[in-house]
Amino acid sequence: MYYAVIIAWAVRYTFFSVDKSWGSTPDAFFFEDFLEMAPPGIGLDFVGGVLWPLLLVWAAVIAIMVAGVQKGIGALSVVFIPLLVIAFLALVVRSLFLPGAADGLDALFTPDWGALTDAGVWAAAFGQIFFSLSVGFGIMITYASYVGRKTDMTGSGLVVGLANSSFELLAGIGVFAALGFMAQANGVAVDEVATSGLGLAFVAFPAIISEAPAGALIGGLFFGSLVVAGLTSLVSVIEVVISAVRDKLDLGRATASLVVCVPAATASVVLFATTTGVPILDTADHFINRFGILLVAVVSMLAVTWVYRDLDHLRDHLNSTGSVQLGTWWLGLVGVVAPIALVYVLVDELRAVLDEPYGGYPDWLINSIGWGSAALVVVVALVLARLPWRRTVDLSAPVKEVSR
Repeated sequence: MYYAVIIAWAVRYTFFSVDKSWGSTPDAFFFEDFLEMAPPGIGLDFVGGVLWPLLLVWAAVIAIMVAGVQKGIGALSVVFIPLLVIAFLALVVRSLFLPGAADGLDALFTPDWGALTDAGVWAAAFGQIFFSLSVGFGIMITYASYVGRKTDMTGSGLVVGLANSSFELLAGIGVFAALGFMAQANGVAVDEVATSGLGLAFVAFPAIISEAPAGALIGGLFFGSLVVAGLTSLVSVIEVVISAVRDKLDLGRATASLVVCVPAATASVVLFATTTGVPILDTADHFINRFGILLVAVVSMLAVTWVYRDLDHLRDHLNSTGSVQLGTWWLGLVGVVAPIALVYVLVDELRAVLDEPYGGYPDWLINSIGWGSAALVVVVALVLARLPWRRTVDLSAPVKEVSR
């Protein structure tokens, strides 16, 4: 629900880039003029500049989901993923020729080994890669139900992982080259202009665009890429819920898409298209990714390994058609190493949040939106797992007879 509003912001900023509407103060423009941000709370003062593009985003998403996986998601990916790669390549190449780009790349590729002892770094890394690879969301399970019975899953997984990390490295090169330019322009170190999250995308980059040659082009490519990447990610997240609803309630695709998307769109508009939307978004995002998703992943791994004791059967199934063979090392990683690491990260993050409220937000916001969102993720996952399936699948039947 909150992912859509970030896409809506990117839609507006794609057009803002043409005449650099943010002027000389992108920070004030974003939070005060564009978002009209109010103190933490829950209100119904809608921001027109956010409301209309958000409605447009949801209309596009609903149309894609009603069309289906092949006609909707498949067609979207075939067109937009290559477009995203081309646009971002152009952005990176342009950024590399900015003055000071080398300083930014030096900051990116100079490691700080001491940071590996910081549990917060590991929590951020786990949250990032889980979100980026859609691990713990159910996305991979949903998409796997559409592939052939003899698909090379381990080889496909290797390709997906390498492609994802390669694109993230490409993105990092482009971003840090641009930050190097910004640092040189302001006569400061790279770490003084580097920021994260909303600040990086909607404050730091507009400042770069304002000062860089061909800034309008860079801005259009950057925010256009955010829109494309966001849409492809959002439809994959929603497809999980739609597929579950279709199978659990025996509904058609169009009906299930409307049953899921209309309430989600309504809640998205009410919560995030208002002057109080940013604190709610920031809190929900932090707690869902740092606690909800990681907890679901831990429970999933422990259940498969130690409750149902099916991890070795899963490995044998993957090895039967996979080009990359999984050995005992994989059992140890999934059943022991990853759960222990994630539990440690979760406990350390919990201790940090209890010691100091996240973002300095009031307790009521953290308890209701933060912990409430994280708990909702876990509860929904458990409910969907426990509901009986209306249609059963006979694994011995020919592929064409298997329900889907």
